[in-house]
Amino acid sequence: MKLTSRVGRCLKGLAALSLATLLPLTSCNEDVSPIGGSLTNGEVTIMVDSIYTDIQAKPLLSESIDGRSLTKLVGRINVPEYGRLECSFVTQLMSATKMPVPDSITEQHVDSMRLVLSVPRGALTGDSLAPQQLAVYRLTKQLPSGIQSDFNPDGYYDPSSPWAKRSYTLSVIARGDSAVQKQTYVKIPMMLPKEFALDIFRKYRAEDPIFQWPSSFNKFFPGIYVEQNFGNGCVANVSKAEVFLYWNRIEQKYEPIGEKDEEGNDKYGYVDHVKRDSICLFASQPEVLSSNIIRYEMADRLRRMAEEGQAVITTPGGYTVEIDFPAQKLIDEYVGDKGGMAVVSSLTFEIPATQVKNDFGLTVAPYLLMVKSSEKEQFFAENKVPDQITSFYAAYNSETGSYQFNSMRQYFLNLYADYQSGKPIDPEDTRFELVPVGISTEVVEGYNTSTTYVTKCSPFVGRPTMTLLNPSKSLICFTFSSQKID
Repeated sequence: MKLTSRVGRCLKGLAALSLATLLPLTSCNEDVSPIGGSLTNGEVTIMVDSIYTDIQAKPLLSESIDGRSLTKLVGRINVPEYGRLECSFVTQLMSATKMPVPDSITEQHVDSMRLVLSVPRGALTGDSLAPQQLAVYRLTKQLPSGIQSDFNPDGYYDPSSPWAKRSYTLSVIARGDSAVQKQTYVKIPMMLPKEFALDIFRKYRAEDPIFQWPSSFNKFFPGIYVEQNFGNGCVANVSKAEVFLYWNRIEQKYEPIGEKDEEGNDKYGYVDHVKRDSICLFASQPEVLSSNIIRYEMADRLRRMAEEGQAVITTPGGYTVEIDFPAQKLIDEYVGDKGGMAVVSSLTFEIPATQVKNDFGLTVAPYLLMVKSSEKEQFFAENKVPDQITSFYAAYNSETGSYQFNSMRQYFLNLYADYQSGKPIDPEDTRFELVPVGISTEVVEGYNTSTTYVTKCSPFVGRPTMTLLNPSKSLICFTFSSQKID
């Protein structure tokens, strides 16, 4: 057996492959039968081909992206190297089907209603001490189903009638050590009109059918629009928007009443205490429509980099990168080196990346999706996940400073099958777009193994990022074995 390796970078996974190849060719028996020997004589070659290649790439400017996400951005930031970003969002709310409030609670006990926005600690870009102010508006008509990040909310709300306002900062330092140690969210409560609280209370008490289905509730309450109307220097990730109903109730406790008896002992009696309670009635949920509204004015520096052909990627929105994958080169090498029987073991693609230098701490995108350019729109519209055939994903590896797309073997085999049938390679089959995405995974434990499944893949809107790819130093690791029959 002959082992060929042109570059040592791809040898990490070769030991297992070599062992698996050697085992069928060895035996512990001293008496070896010659039967069948003429069928197995020959030379097995394992090709581990590491190809450093200059991938053809060009940046693409996207005017809008699919802004639907569980993460909602709000705030403004201005970075000289990045540009100016202004974020707001719209969202429908899902209602509870019932209001589990004791029957003893009446309208007179209803205290207030509040909208609470929750920001995970540290889930921000910029200065957490920067003073901000939010304004919330009730939507006056239904959101469009095909909403994008460039959605214009004008005409969907009354700008002269804000539903709620609140000034805030995203720092917990002023709240004391206990908050710093224990609180996982920074909460922004906003008082809502008392009339709305009473109206909702009456409807629940009357068992109004509008709360039975999201569609019926959304007709009554189309949603909210949240924007920042004051402040700069911080963009927050809002993970939850919840509406709470608060009420007061009287609770009696048997305790000293502040008087003494004739013997000087404390007198006891039942004392009324006002207790406050609350319940969440409405909340933003994955089942209802929501979308980020992103206004991104790109820095001149980034535009010049793109015009010069540099492969720059930004989020949220802005630039993605289109590449031409050299599939024909791999097929030519495979056909030229294989003889007799051949088996493709693996195909990986690695592309170096660095952050665009800036003084604001903006880093690279955490994941990239590599999807056929012709299928990109359909991929996101249908909420697909990478299938390792026409779409792949890679996490940024800070140790190697690169994204590595694994499990591309089936993609090659499909192209090679077309090649064998005489079908020329379609340029659409080798043209891919690299898109920054957010990935959600689920790990399923087996007997001795664990398997990770991707459950969600959507355009990344978690924070501003700037990624500079180096396609001229891309690495393709192509591993296959062949046997030449004597």
